[in-house]
Amino acid sequence: MRNRNFMYYARKKFILILFSTNFYFVSGQEIKDYNILYFTDERGPFSLEIEVGKLENDLGFLMLGLFDENKNKVIAVKNIPIVDLKSIIKIDSLKSGNYAVRFWHDSNKNGKLDTNFLGIPKEEFGNSNNIQPKFGPPKFEEMIFEIKNDFYLKMIAQSLNL
Repeated sequence: MRNRNFMYYARKKFILILFSTNFYFVSGQEIKDYNILYFTDERGPFSLEIEVGKLENDLGFLMLGLFDENKNKVIAVKNIPIVDLKSIIKIDSLKSGNYAVRFWHDSNKNGKLDTNFLGIPKEEFGNSNNIQPKFGPPKFEEMIFEIKNDFYLKMIAQSLNL
């Protein structure tokens, strides 16, 4: 009898911890369309449509991050499908301001940017303004663009294939 009560309370405590942990990770983020995570409560009337082209293949997904001018992550978008060597994503409810975008092509669907032993990307990647990396990642300031109304951004996939 005593063992049965212990198991009942242990199971109840486990479920409570599980739900509490889940709430902790999700409570600061609004999940919209199952793959867009908003990291801020600030909203605006503008939308950003991003087209990523010249991808090497349709395997896997794109992973994308939108940052404000202070390098704070505003939005993360994961598992963006690739069709005919390109992806298109539309992000709504943005306020006017300066932003930067980075993406990578998760071709093997492992959820991370694969790099070699020197930290050089093995998978395709890109950034707003299509800045080419020179001996390291591009400077953040070079990737910044301004949103004053609805905005269309065309990005090109880059590969270092060393």
